[in-house]
Formats: sequence, structure tokens, C-alpha cells
Amino acid sequence: MGRRIFAISVAFFLILGLFFTVSGCFQGETPETPSGKQLTVRDDSGNLLVISKEPQRIVSLTPSNTEILFALGLEDRLVGVTTYCDYPPEAKQKPKVGDLNPSVEKIVELDPDLVVAKKTLNADTIAALRKLGIPVLCVEPESIEGVFRAIRLIARVTGTEKTGEALIREIRKQLDFVKEKLATLAPEERVKVFIEVGNEPLYTAGKNTYVDELVTLAGGINVAADVEGYQMYSSESVVEKNPDVILALDSYYVDVQSDISKRPGWEKIKAVQEGRIICPKDPDLLNRPGPRAGQAVEEVARSLYPGLFQ
Repeated sequence: MGRRIFAISVAFFLILGLFFTVSGCFQGETPETPSGKQLTVRDDSGNLLVISKEPQRIVSLTPSNTEILFALGLEDRLVGVTTYCDYPPEAKQKPKVGDLNPSVEKIVELDPDLVVAKKTLNADTIAALRKLGIPVLCVEPESIEGVFRAIRLIARVTGTEKTGEALIREIRKQLDFVKEKLATLAPEERVKVFIEVGNEPLYTAGKNTYVDELVTLAGGINVAADVEGYQMYSSESVVEKNPDVILALDSYYVDVQSDISKRPGWEKIKAVQEGRIICPKDPDLLNRPGPRAGQAVEEVARSLYPGLFQ
């Protein structure tokens, strides 16, 4: 009798255990990402984003994020971009959702399972999308390290971590190449640079800006490091600082080089006298914190010290 009760008890607990195992497989699990677990990340806006499956339909609301998505090989999943998203050239062929104030209706029509945005530019749109239950990932790359963080965050959410790390290694390799070239430069040989980001009124990029970091890594000295962020700057101050080079990043629509040469008093500036007014062919390369950061630093360094890169 005792053996029979024991056998029945063992059988009962085996069946009970099997029941919980099977029911757990069907009821207790959440939808899975490729790693087999639900993914929760905190983005640059401080928001917690829960990803249950790898996103397949992505909309980008800023050009820099579009560049990151392409660099991660996610172009086939990218179903919508802004009118400013023009690099790489293939981005121009993607459906448009508007400018930096995109249409929520157009975004919804594209049925995205992820929107990559920037809170400082897209705050209202982000709030509207989240109310509709559309997942939004905010990244704010405003420095080289910020670019690395953005790449890693987007790569993690999209299941492209290996590609992301390879991309970061390539950027670091480009930065190391420039650093090696500048290693022979004596402190007194470093050129003073005025960064012009707007001319009516005159605006510059001061310390703690992405462009200031590019110039510094390229071996230049920002003469407007006495201000922080993007600020108005007096014409008289530029004359007083007497930069060796003027880096004009507002050369989208006007002939900045000619305009600078004609400004009252600027004929005294060394950069004007020696014709060292640099207007990049592609200002977006320097203005957008993204996967071309290493290339941007190299281009600035080549402009400042052409002899080192021959």
C-alpha cells in the first residue's frame, strides 16, 4: 500500500512539473528578440523603451540618425526619412515624412515598429507618436563619444551589435590616423581657427560643441572657446582674435568666401590676408554628428595642415 501511494505521488509531481514547463512555454514568455529575451533600453531622452521583437519597419526623423541606420546596413528596413536626409544618396529615394517638423499622419501611414528621433528637434512629434503607442528611440549625438553611444544604442535595438562595433572601430582608426599625423606638430605650430556657422547675424561654435571637438581633434585652436555652445559673436572680436584660418560652415547658399573678404576691418585678419578661408564642399560632413565623424576630423586636419598629409 505504501509503495503504491509513493508511486502515485511521484507520478503526480512529474505530471505537475511537466504542466508548468509546457504552460510556461506558451503563457509565461514575452515575444522574443533574436537574443531570446525582451529588450529594455533607456534612450538619450531618459525614456525606457521595451523591444519585444527586432524592428523591421524603421522611420528616421533626423539626417544624422539616417546616416547611422545606413552605416549599420539597415537601409532595407528604413521605410521613411525627412526631406533633409540626403546622405548616402540612396536616402533620397526613401518615402518622406516631412522636414524637421514631420507629419505624424505620414509616419503612422508607414506603419513603423520603430521611430528613431532626436528629442531636441522632434519633441512634439515624439510625444504624439508615443501617445499612439509607436515605439520611439531618441538619440542625441553631440560629440564623438555621443556618436559612439548612438551607434551602440541603435545597433542594440536593431540586433546589429557586431556591425556597430565594427563601425566604431573604423571611426577610431580614422581618428588615430589623424592623431598620428599631428604627433610631430609643435604647440606653437597649431593654427588658430574661427568657426563660422552663420553670418547674418554672425554665429560661431564655441566650446562643448561637436564642431569645436572636430577642430580640436584636427589640431586647431578655436578662438571662440571663450563662449559655450552656438552663440552670436561680434565681428570686432574676430578681428581682435586674428585667426589663422576661418572655417565657414554656412556655405550652403551664399559665397561666404567673397563675403568674408569684404567685411569692414576683416582685411586685417591673417586668415583673410593669406586666403585661408575654408569652405567645405560638403558642410553636412562637419555639421552632422554621425558615422562620418572620423572622415570629418581628417578633412579639417588636411585643410589646416596640408603639408602633413601629402
